[in-house]
Amino acid sequence: MISTPDRFRLRYQRWMWAAAVSAVLAPLAPVYLLLGSAPAVAEEPSSAGQNLLEAGRQALLRGDGVAAEIDLRRAQDNGAKKPEIAAYLGEAYLLQGKLGLAREWLAGGAFSPESRTHGFHMLARLELWEWNIEAAREAFSKAVAQKDVTSEIWVDFGRMRYMMGEHHQAVRAALKALDVDPENPRALEFRGQLVRDAKGLKAALPWFEQGLKSAPDDLGLMGEYAATLGEMGRAKDMLRVTRRMIELDGSNSRAFFLQAVLAARAGNHLLARRLMWKTRGAYEDVPAAMLLRGILELEAGNPGLAVEELSQLARIQPDNARVRLAYGRALLENGDEAEVLALYREIADRSDASPYLLTLVGRAYEATGDRLKAADYLDRAAQVMNAPVGPLAVSPQGELTLYRSRDDTLLMGAAVPALRTMLAKRQYKQALELLVGLGKRYPGSADVQVLAGDVALARGEPQIALSNYSGAADIRESFSLIERMAVALDGLGRSHSAEALVADYLRQHPQDSDAALLLGQLAAQDGHWPLARSLFIHVRNLRGGDWHNPLLHSLIARADLQAGNIEQAKEEALAAYGMQRSNGHVALVLGRVLQQAGGYERESAALIAKAKAMAIEGS
Repeated sequence: MISTPDRFRLRYQRWMWAAAVSAVLAPLAPVYLLLGSAPAVAEEPSSAGQNLLEAGRQALLRGDGVAAEIDLRRAQDNGAKKPEIAAYLGEAYLLQGKLGLAREWLAGGAFSPESRTHGFHMLARLELWEWNIEAAREAFSKAVAQKDVTSEIWVDFGRMRYMMGEHHQAVRAALKALDVDPENPRALEFRGQLVRDAKGLKAALPWFEQGLKSAPDDLGLMGEYAATLGEMGRAKDMLRVTRRMIELDGSNSRAFFLQAVLAARAGNHLLARRLMWKTRGAYEDVPAAMLLRGILELEAGNPGLAVEELSQLARIQPDNARVRLAYGRALLENGDEAEVLALYREIADRSDASPYLLTLVGRAYEATGDRLKAADYLDRAAQVMNAPVGPLAVSPQGELTLYRSRDDTLLMGAAVPALRTMLAKRQYKQALELLVGLGKRYPGSADVQVLAGDVALARGEPQIALSNYSGAADIRESFSLIERMAVALDGLGRSHSAEALVADYLRQHPQDSDAALLLGQLAAQDGHWPLARSLFIHVRNLRGGDWHNPLLHSLIARADLQAGNIEQAKEEALAAYGMQRSNGHVALVLGRVLQQAGGYERESAALIAKAKAMAIEGS
């Protein structure tokens, strides 16, 4: 969703810090990486002031704000006029974090004609740093109104608009940056990031590769390239790139973090912990790193430390399903069953609860000794795993969030649960009115398009929903959005298009187990059991074997049964039943398998009767 002001401020300050560090660590990279271009000043060779001004500009290109300040002050002493040095001295103070002094030189826009564009660029950065958004917009507008607008200005302008939720405008800015300089590393990096969000991992690779052709040692591009390779499962290629990053910068925290993620995925948790130590706290409050640290503590048998790590992340990202499950698992392993139920029972009571959350709540009830309630949730988990794709559900309580704010109904944290409640109560007129307000508040926002699609889908207008979802997918094609689009396509009678959509997403994101699971279910619905089985096996492999998931065992058993692989089906079904005897779906699958195997008439009849007593469909 759209960033909150505090979260945006933190992200932007990190970005600005990274810009300065990148310039220091990569002096051989193209001159204007993230600091913005410095337009040429007409130099008078006989003027000591002009020579010192040029020396100050060169220091800025190296990221040395202190040296730049000294040279520029000397330039002023030797006759350089204030408008000539204002843009550059303001940048020097920005690099040093001296925002008050930077403002003294940048505010007012008293720049020479040669430095005017750069001056407004630096002023825009200063305003953003201090969270003066409207002032930043004004400064950017003045910068892009000049004749000598650089690629870097369009990149910075685009990043600001993206983080403010103006997603479509950000894409236009990225294209402008490439129009100005098709080979600029920062423009190619930004475009690659946008393409990765909108079109997938494979589609983004060529953009990063193109950037690395012109700037082979650019650490920013290398980091994005390595991260994308890792998400695609190309571990060897990712490792090769991160090793090169460390060769260029032996303390590169991003390279060590990416290697830690790779080690954790391979099950080498000890190595992952060691690599995280080498980041030296650079990722202390980054959500992805917080999640990784929590999982590593869990794997190390330290659920208490995992709870401590993940509790903070759960507060930051209350609607992140992956965080929710990791935190719930940590609480459960730490013996905090009551906390699991307090936090997640309401979500599990919704009709659209995931099977993993239902299993988590079921296990929590088991731990408290309430086996009847546990069985309810575990049976529902099996039903969800086997259910066909259907309309997105909402509950009368609306979306559960831990950060509700009613002071401003157009803040996303307040608008989303309010909208969900309206949909649950069929208050479509109010929902549409809220959408109009959100559209005005966040023009060009892909998030608002998703909400508009949800409203249309709830009203039984799948074509309008699909149109909105498709617009949002041009910006950020997440799996949850793909699920919504599949539902809309199914509602239009285009189930084959839905299957093709999910298949295409899986090709772009081959490590996404949720996409593989959904595609397996769609294949099973169409009777393509060999394909369904291969996808279910793929899901299990992606989840580190996941040998303790009875529902996945049952899905594989069903696929084996349909394919005539009776012995394999029996092995999977017995494994599932051994883990969860109280689950009616698990019992039914084992009953059907034993029935087909022959020689187990009494056992199969008892299991099928058990499933029938639980009112399991198909028994």
